[in-house]
Amino acid sequence: MPIEEVTSTELVQRCSKCDSLNRLTLDNLEAGIAREGQADSHVVPLPHCPTCRASEFLFRSLDDEPEHPAPGSFGHLHRLLVDHVHAELVKREKVIPQLRDEKGMADQRFARPLAAETVARWFDKGLKIVPRPTEAMRRVAEGVKESGQ
Repeated sequence: MPIEEVTSTELVQRCSKCDSLNRLTLDNLEAGIAREGQADSHVVPLPHCPTCRASEFLFRSLDDEPEHPAPGSFGHLHRLLVDHVHAELVKREKVIPQLRDEKGMADQRFARPLAAETVARWFDKGLKIVPRPTEAMRRVAEGVKESGQ
């Protein structure tokens, strides 16, 4: 389920089951999930992977979540991207009906937009996670194994 990049129109996500790379249009996503009369504003359900049909979900940070214990790590950067995607969906009014106010508008309090300073500090090359050299080497090695070389 890792997000690798977010643009103004889409996100690039790697399926955690089959490792395929999927481009998802932001306008086709919604923040929130409802079940049995309860709604959770923190969840972004992703469409099924077109390759393996896996279902995945993104969970934005909790309101009182402490600072990430490893700033700059993949987990920290991924958390920031998930929070950004969620905030973008809320800003665009792309939320499930159960999370709308009496006027049908998305409650902006659900969003945790990234501060400009955060984006400048951690994403100076755009909203993407650049793999560390060891991660890039691992992916190349796995590709060689899969192709039989």
